Amino acid sequence: MTLLERLKRIPDPRNDINVKHDLVDVVFLVFSAVLSGATGWKSIQEFGESQIDWLRQYRGFENGIPKRHCIANIISALDSNALLDALFEWLNSERTRTEKSVLAIDGKALRGTKTNGLKSMLHVVNAYDVESGLMLYQQSTHGKGKEISLSRDVLDALVLKEAIVTLDSLHCLAPTMAQITEKNGDFTIQIKKNQPNLFGHVTEAFSSVYNQPDSMAECIQENEGHGRKEWRNIMQIEANLPPELKEKWPHIKSFIEVASERTCNGKGTRDSRWYVSSLEVDVELAARTIREHWLVENQLHWVLDVVFREDELKVKDPDGAAHLAAFNRAALNTIKQDESDKDSLAAKRRKSGWSAEYRSKIIFG
Repeated sequence: MTLLERLKRIPDPRNDINVKHDLVDVVFLVFSAVLSGATGWKSIQEFGESQIDWLRQYRGFENGIPKRHCIANIISALDSNALLDALFEWLNSERTRTEKSVLAIDGKALRGTKTNGLKSMLHVVNAYDVESGLMLYQQSTHGKGKEISLSRDVLDALVLKEAIVTLDSLHCLAPTMAQITEKNGDFTIQIKKNQPNLFGHVTEAFSSVYNQPDSMAECIQENEGHGRKEWRNIMQIEANLPPELKEKWPHIKSFIEVASERTCNGKGTRDSRWYVSSLEVDVELAARTIREHWLVENQLHWVLDVVFREDELKVKDPDGAAHLAAFNRAALNTIKQDESDKDSLAAKRRKSGWSAEYRSKIIFG
C-alpha cells in the first residue's frame, strides 16, 4: 500500500461545510515539505507555493496551497493515532531484520515547545530499531510525568517477537516487564536505587562473585578516538532471586553489570551500571544490547536536533507540535531508507528540497 493510500485512512476532523482543501493533499504537503527542510507552518506554505507543479503530479490541490494558519489548524486537529499508524505502517512495511533486533524505547524533550517552564515541554517517547536505524512508533505528551504510561502505549503498538526491548531505570517495573514478555519479546532494563530491594540484591550478587571468575560470564570492550579512551568490562550472571523478590519479579533471568573506565585529556573516571534482563546468560548478546541502546542518542536525538533542528520548533499548540514531531521522524526514516548514494542525512534532506526528481524517488520509489 502506497503512502497516499495509507493517508486516505486518516479521518477528516472537519465539518463538510467548511472543507476547502482535501485532507490527503494537506497531509502530503506537510510530509513533503518537512522532508525537504521545512521546520514550521510558514515554511510548509512556502514549500507548497514553490512546488505546486510537483505536488499536482500526485494530488489535485484544486484550491491551491492553504495558508499557514489553515495548515496548522488542520494538522493539529488530526487524530494522533491515525496519523501515526498511516505514516509508520508505510515506512516500516519494508523493514527487514537479520538477527534478534534491539528496540530502544527512549524519551526526548522538544525544548522550543515549552510555555511555562521545563515541565511544559513536549516529551516524545520513541521506539527506535537500532539495527535498521528506523523509528518504529512514537507517543507524546506535554510534561515528563506520563512517560511510563506513554512507553506502555508504544509497546502495545509494536510487534515484539524476536526483539530485545531496552529501557532506562524509570521503566524498571514488573508490569512493563510482563507486557514485553507477554508479546514474546525480551527486555534489558537499567536498574538504580528507585527499586531499592532489587538493586541491593543485584549489586550484592555481583560482589559475591568478583573473586570467582568462573561464576560469571564476562567480556571486554575497548574503544579510542578524539582524545578519549574507554574500557568496559561487561559481566553477566544468572538471576538467583530469593522467593520474595522472585514473586514480584518473575520475568528476570539474568543480571548484568557494566564497569567502565574512561580517560579524556589525561583525566580518568570510573563507574558501574547494572541491568536486569529476561535473557539467559549470553554476555556477548548482553554487551551488544546495552551498547546499542545508547546509540539512540547519536543516531536519533542528535540527528533530529542538528539536521531537523527540532529543539528550535516553536509550535506551542501541543497537538500541532506532536504531529510535526511525527512528520520529522517519518521524514528521517524516508531519508535513511534511501541507499542510492552515500551522502549525509543533512545532504540528502537538502537534495530533497532542491531536486523534485530525487524527492519523488525516495517517496514513491
